[in-house]
Amino acid sequence: MLEQVRDFPVEYAELMVELDGATAPGAEGPGPAPAQPEARRFELPAALWLAMLACYATFFTAIAVATGGSGQALFAIAVSVLYTAMYFGTAGVLAAVAGPEARSPLSRGRPLPTWTGPMKAAAVWAQVLIVPFCVAVFGISIAIICAVIL
Repeated sequence: MLEQVRDFPVEYAELMVELDGATAPGAEGPGPAPAQPEARRFELPAALWLAMLACYATFFTAIAVATGGSGQALFAIAVSVLYTAMYFGTAGVLAAVAGPEARSPLSRGRPLPTWTGPMKAAAVWAQVLIVPFCVAVFGISIAIICAVIL
């Protein structure tokens, strides 16, 4: 049931080989082009990564201040910090597997090439930092509310 058997006539297989640009088995000529490895990189400047981490550090610090140093709250915050470190650490390890990254186009004054077209530096910074910035503002807001009410 999980396995489907397909019987194609030989003519169909030869036609598909021709359409793929390959040659039929036993025939002479060039074969298919070799597959290229994926070469996508982050291509973000280090300052952008630092700004993102600063936003999360601000959030966690503000939440720690808001909870007043409660042992259970600090434990939950520590676990959240570890999850955040794992998130960014995994991205860092996977990026390091591909070797050193070239300097970001944004650092060279060029737009960042994306699937939807080139993006200027201000657009990249805004798009990447909008969520971390809002999270930091949320943490600061919680700390202010706790300071006023408690």
